[in-house]
Amino acid sequence: MRRYLHPAVAATVLTATLVAAPPAAGHSRVDGASSVLAWNLTAVETIVSVGALPAETPPVPPVPGPVAPLYLAYVHRAVYDAVQDAADQSASVPAAVAAAAHTVLDAYFPQPRQQTIIETAWTKAVDSIPDGTAKTEGMAVGEDAAATLLQERKGDGLNDRPLRLPQYRPGVWTPAVATPPVTAAAASWLGTVEPFVLRSPSQFRPDGPPDLTSGRWATDFDEVKVHGSSANPVKAETDVGRFWADPPAVQSQRALRLYAERQRLDAIGAARLLALTNTASADALIACADAKFHFNFWRPFSAIPRAADDGKARTVPDPAWTPPVPTPNFPEYPSNHSCATTAIVTVIDGLNGSSPFRLTISSYRGSPPVLAETQTFASAQQVIDDVANGRVWGGLHYRFSTTDGTEIGRAVAAEVLSEEG
Repeated sequence: MRRYLHPAVAATVLTATLVAAPPAAGHSRVDGASSVLAWNLTAVETIVSVGALPAETPPVPPVPGPVAPLYLAYVHRAVYDAVQDAADQSASVPAAVAAAAHTVLDAYFPQPRQQTIIETAWTKAVDSIPDGTAKTEGMAVGEDAAATLLQERKGDGLNDRPLRLPQYRPGVWTPAVATPPVTAAAASWLGTVEPFVLRSPSQFRPDGPPDLTSGRWATDFDEVKVHGSSANPVKAETDVGRFWADPPAVQSQRALRLYAERQRLDAIGAARLLALTNTASADALIACADAKFHFNFWRPFSAIPRAADDGKARTVPDPAWTPPVPTPNFPEYPSNHSCATTAIVTVIDGLNGSSPFRLTISSYRGSPPVLAETQTFASAQQVIDDVANGRVWGGLHYRFSTTDGTEIGRAVAAEVLSEEG
């Protein structure tokens, strides 16, 4: 995203100006949005591809959930540059999109299963574009945008050395306690990755979880113990937790594609939407991981059965307690979902300006996944509140973790919008 990056301006001013601005200076509507959305789907399918083809040795490990938005940001920042440059040069926008996305995905996912997905999409895209100068120039533009992105992100900390695990004591997360029998945290290196727009991963590091002797700890402990239990008799609360248990990177991209279609965004608008939201999500998760592995706070999964260890008489242990949603394999504080989803919807709201906010989000469950529920939200705050409730009622987080995660997401989104201004 080379074109619009400049020193930050106030986010409140930015929000008022982005909506009235055309997709890019000097351009009328640019066709090709469908290619942007198609490659978003290909990117998601590539990133979340699990398992291995029979011939693969060793098997391909799945990408950890919090890492998926990092790859999506790689793809869509290159695509956004490619779309703008292609429009400037009267080159084929679909060819530029395909070349940019294909080149980035090909660089990061060389395994046979992922390569099958990538090459199938590439062949389909290239075959659908008429031969000629515009196609050739578009492909060159896309390859250049991808090469620039790959060079910029070289050595950014992706898949770096994992952090050392902490020793258990009251209040401290360890995998053996939180998610047995796992012995390593998922993507502990994420909090050391170079952000896209933040000055550092710790720029918005929060103050930390409450002391185990505090009233806030006891109050939030009791809330998740009651409302986040698999034995909670209030089905409506458990259903909210399960709604947001759909893999966030898959769920959010599905909603963004639908939003782009319903808003009738052109290629530049769709590319900008996906580049900014995924940049915000990635940086929010980098900031969240920085905090998670700095504070290493224990999950309800281990805290509630071991509550006698915390020295607080009010927190009563329940050895039989279980959450209705599976617990992720990394520390609790703050909430990843609150960080990332808040960042995404805040960016959408900023781009939307004074227009009504309307975002439809669906949830798939089971194996193979089937559509379980669809909700339409009339404000960014509705989404933020529902995610926060879902993570508490799903038994994964304390209320203070969703509150602080929300603040990280808002702060990151403001930085992203300012950079784009």
